[in-house]
Amino acid sequence: MIKENTIARHPELEQNNFDLLRQIFAHAYPVKNLDRSNDIDFLSPATTIKVVNSGRLSFAFIAQQNENQAFLKMVKPGFVRSNIPFSVLCTEECRLHSTIPTFKTYPGANGQLYQIVSAKLANVSANLLSLFSGQTITLTEVAKNGIDSLPETLTAIPGGQRGQIALMQTLGEYIVKVSDAMQSVTCHLPADIDTADPAGFILGRQIAQDIFQISHALTYLRTNHDRRILRAHIEQYLPNLGQSHEAQAFKRGLEENQLEIILARFNQLEENINASLAQTPAQNVPIHNEIKPANVGAIYDPRINQWRITQSFDFDNIAFGTHRNGDHTPLEKDLGRTLSFFAFDAITGEFSPTNAQATVKGFLQRLPRKLNVDEIDRLKHYVQLGLVTSYLWRASYFADELHGQPGRIQLARINPNVHVFQLEAFEHWLTSNNWHRFISALQEAPAMAQHRLIAAEALRFRNSSEYRLKRNSGTLKAYYEHIDAAHEMISNAHTDQSTY
Repeated sequence: MIKENTIARHPELEQNNFDLLRQIFAHAYPVKNLDRSNDIDFLSPATTIKVVNSGRLSFAFIAQQNENQAFLKMVKPGFVRSNIPFSVLCTEECRLHSTIPTFKTYPGANGQLYQIVSAKLANVSANLLSLFSGQTITLTEVAKNGIDSLPETLTAIPGGQRGQIALMQTLGEYIVKVSDAMQSVTCHLPADIDTADPAGFILGRQIAQDIFQISHALTYLRTNHDRRILRAHIEQYLPNLGQSHEAQAFKRGLEENQLEIILARFNQLEENINASLAQTPAQNVPIHNEIKPANVGAIYDPRINQWRITQSFDFDNIAFGTHRNGDHTPLEKDLGRTLSFFAFDAITGEFSPTNAQATVKGFLQRLPRKLNVDEIDRLKHYVQLGLVTSYLWRASYFADELHGQPGRIQLARINPNVHVFQLEAFEHWLTSNNWHRFISALQEAPAMAQHRLIAAEALRFRNSSEYRLKRNSGTLKAYYEHIDAAHEMISNAHTDQSTY
């Protein structure tokens, strides 16, 4: 159960028994026929609404009327998510044509699977509504037995070390499955989507500028003079941080120049990754998703030490691109990001090579080919980039307070400093371990060759006319159930061997 004080809040949405939220969703999702299972009268006193966990970019609520429930999601003020229209197509693609479990998205008043908050509603003040008008909202079904959320702290994962390893391998496979399952909808990409920043460096640098109110040039920290300017600039804001435990921890980190560490690493990673991509361009992978605890639900069977993914959500974190619009983001970036969540302890920062190995193992099992030398190098960089990205996102939760401007959104805040400790732990491990040997030990194993044969067959099928026939007839899911079973048979035959 999610504790009340860990939820991001916006008071205006909750006033008067969620009246504003009710008005917004009642307008976008009007009651058409109360006998339909997905219809909820948001204005009815019999409908209850409660806040559930929400992320950095959106609020989440559950509405219930009698036995009917629905999951309400609204992008937070200030964030424009132009990829949500496409991401709901991806959600439906997974639900209808893959073995990736997800939720049905309901169409709204205009028949679309997403709606835009109106600028004018009866009985709602224009001033209050202006906070949310233009934001994207969606309505989806609710998990029947609640969300089987994954703990962010490794030691809290059921099954001890064995349970962790089993979960990591499942998540590694899932990265590739998500990308593969949704490639058929890339023909629906909005023509004006900008995918010129596949590695996220332009966005990351802009986030740093916005949080700390620094110039674009200063983020590069090219000279010692730049570092002195940055320190003096940050010092003026430190008194604004309040007395909460998390604010004081963030303050100590800034006093210890952790922002310099993050920016310096960010700049080095940008140089390394761009140089690698220029020398060995990545194979284009149209669909990417952020696999982290908040985006996946799973249940554990301790009798056979096996995890089953039961829910997939937050596809609005998706990124995408085609040869037409120029996004050549390598899939190993997704793996690196996932490792940044699951291969490090969220409290101590400790790196778990065993968990990392299991995640990479699951990922490689679903690839039709081996990773080459440059991709293995880039994976190492993407792990570190994932940690740097987490620091910047979590630092952004303190931005308003840092500048003496109390935010209207009450955010659940986590100390960003742990990501600096995670970077240091990973670096320390790399000093005495060979990263290439670490990865090669997995993909050179005999059983991995069997997995690659199955993955290659699935790729051949994906590019055949038979694929289109099965998709059109609604039998595609059965084919992928067969593929999943074939991979599982190989994995079960080698359960007791960590690297096969």
